[in-house]
Amino acid sequence: MKRAPSSPGHAVPTLARAWAGRLARSALGASVFGALAASLDAGWATAGTGDDSAFQLATYLADIGVFAPVALVVGLLGGAGAIVVDPSRPPSPATLVASLRVRAIGRPADIAAFVPLAVLAAFLWMTLCAHLARALLGLEAAPLLVGTAIAAGALGLGLIAGLAVLALTPPLRRTLANASDGRPACVDPAVTGGVALGIAAILFALGVATGGVSGEGGFLGIYGVFKRPELDLRAPAILLVVALAAFLAPAAIRTVRAPLALVLALLPLALTARAATSLNAQPAVGQALERDAPVGGKSLAVLRRAADRDGDRAAALFGGGDCDDRDARVHPLAEEILDNGVDDDCTGGDLTAAALARLAPAPTPAARADAPAARVPPDLNVVLITIDTLRWDLGYAGNPRPVSPNLDALAARSTVFERAYALASYTGKSVGPMLIGKYGSETHRNWGHFNKFSEKDTFVAERLKGAGVRTMSVHGHRYFGSFGGLDRGFDVVDMSAAPPEGAPWDVDNKATSPALTDAALRLLASPENTGGRFFLWVHYLDPHADYLRHDDVPDFGAKSQRDLYDGEVAFTDRHIGRLLDAVAAAPFGGRTAILVTSDHGEAFGEHKMFRHGFELWEELVRVPLLVHVPGATPSRVSARRSLIDLTPTLLDLMRVPGPGEGAPATDFLSGASLLPDVFLPPGEQAQARDVLIDMPAGPYNDARRSFIRGDMKLTISGGARFELYDLASDPEERKNLWGTPAAKEIEPYYAAMRARLREIQVTGARK
Repeated sequence: MKRAPSSPGHAVPTLARAWAGRLARSALGASVFGALAASLDAGWATAGTGDDSAFQLATYLADIGVFAPVALVVGLLGGAGAIVVDPSRPPSPATLVASLRVRAIGRPADIAAFVPLAVLAAFLWMTLCAHLARALLGLEAAPLLVGTAIAAGALGLGLIAGLAVLALTPPLRRTLANASDGRPACVDPAVTGGVALGIAAILFALGVATGGVSGEGGFLGIYGVFKRPELDLRAPAILLVVALAAFLAPAAIRTVRAPLALVLALLPLALTARAATSLNAQPAVGQALERDAPVGGKSLAVLRRAADRDGDRAAALFGGGDCDDRDARVHPLAEEILDNGVDDDCTGGDLTAAALARLAPAPTPAARADAPAARVPPDLNVVLITIDTLRWDLGYAGNPRPVSPNLDALAARSTVFERAYALASYTGKSVGPMLIGKYGSETHRNWGHFNKFSEKDTFVAERLKGAGVRTMSVHGHRYFGSFGGLDRGFDVVDMSAAPPEGAPWDVDNKATSPALTDAALRLLASPENTGGRFFLWVHYLDPHADYLRHDDVPDFGAKSQRDLYDGEVAFTDRHIGRLLDAVAAAPFGGRTAILVTSDHGEAFGEHKMFRHGFELWEELVRVPLLVHVPGATPSRVSARRSLIDLTPTLLDLMRVPGPGEGAPATDFLSGASLLPDVFLPPGEQAQARDVLIDMPAGPYNDARRSFIRGDMKLTISGGARFELYDLASDPEERKNLWGTPAAKEIEPYYAAMRARLREIQVTGARK
């Protein structure tokens, strides 16, 4: 007897069950590949930990846990995509190739020739467009004109590539279709297309491997830009593999029953629940994932946000550090209120006024160093030179390469601060606070990566101008103009070396040191500017990537980014030398103080990092600091100092008072003058001072702080995760001492230092 045909009403539930089964198998495929990918993800996070198998296992299990929810979501999306592609049956590589071959029926040689040419032409077009954009963005032209030229060039190149594909398809078709010399014809588009994709992938990988992070290194070297941390493709690549596994899993494991597939897919969530609590007791694991696990770090951030019950941007789970997730006033970044009986900032207990006075005594007027200031000539001028991205290890600090002969000569007649620290590891959060004289979290700023500073904060130039000093600044980047408020207080702001208004800020492939020095010399040649007391600030940019090669300085090679960087430093030093020589030869040279420092350092693979920003490792925040004061004996200061002291020093040099009694509560200085160190009596040692490096959160970085007391450096990430290093025995910051008795010794001092801060909370909602 024949079975009656199914009714439409019966077919719908059957199809729904089939789709549900496919989704369950997709979830299983994603979970399995997610667990495999987590081993790779955790491997990056634990690289360099040696044979610490316990830590590596803990990191792997935690990575699976934080990865599991993401893998499930990607799995369901991949499964849904497979259903859209083929609702009737699960797609597989064989069915996809068969579909391509079906499309080639009747014209197999045409398709077999066209597909690989199209793939290779697309790769060539993408490469040429990247080179075109790199070249045009370096021109001094209006941004609209440059953008139009890039778009037109890309369109033209695309047209040429398309015509080339059409022109080359017939001869390649004949070559593929006609067997000769005993070779079989190759008219399978799946084979030719796969070969072309493989060639393109190899060329791309070769370009990434051989190119520099600025795109140098030949035709394929443009892809070296993908070595930049901000262009890290590991996470998208891993997620793409997991999505592909979910897409193909239903066909590969069709014999696994749907309920069993679902149960197996959900099993890794048990490790998610484990990670929710275990990361609180294993902060080093959470920190490793945050820093170096491409997917695990991002997944962890999402889980913390999801677990935040009180909306204070901190969670009690997943190592979020919130000690009371029911009270939005209590969290790791909250301000500690003295003697209220509440651990407001989750540091382990309420801080009392008595403990604060003992651990971090309030600044006293004596810190203004009136006696040393009195030794400064009353008609002193000041030239401040800041050099972007300049590491501390120059020639006078032991670098064997001749990278800084002019700065070395200046160091020989100056006070050299051998262990000076910037206020952050990138410009937007270091220069402004340095010239205001407040820590970054104390400034009135927006949420931008390039911070804008409110008029509630007073820049040192404003104080000097108010005292009758002629104030001038010279810059090669538009950020130092009106955008961030860094032009406030200057009588003259010379931007002649900067790209035109509106040009991209993230392109740095033009040398500016010659033009900066020329502009500074023009200002100093004008009696209007130097007829009385003056303050000149010049910010040099060339050591900042992109690193260029120069013919008129020593060539250190191009085998590494450090080689190119050292060439940039030498180039900048050469033009700074022109400025120093001009000041020395001028009538006012004998009564002009010169200060040289940097906004931050640069990494070249230390801690698996290149460039700067995000972190506070020594290579990123330790900077040069030279203070030349006429009449002061050259010396070296080994005690650690911070650039929070720069503004008080500038005011002392020019005998301009800082905020006094009656000043608004928002008007204060957090540092102390360095003149006591400059005029230190012979035989005396500079007193040690605690150093705070304060980098508030922004759109591209989490909050980071480092607190240095003696040789111990405590780094705090997001206000909740801690690392401790002994810089005396471990200058490369490899052995984390957090959790040892040393941590208990330094922690209360950090809590007291933080309680002294007058923090201003700024979040992404504030523009």
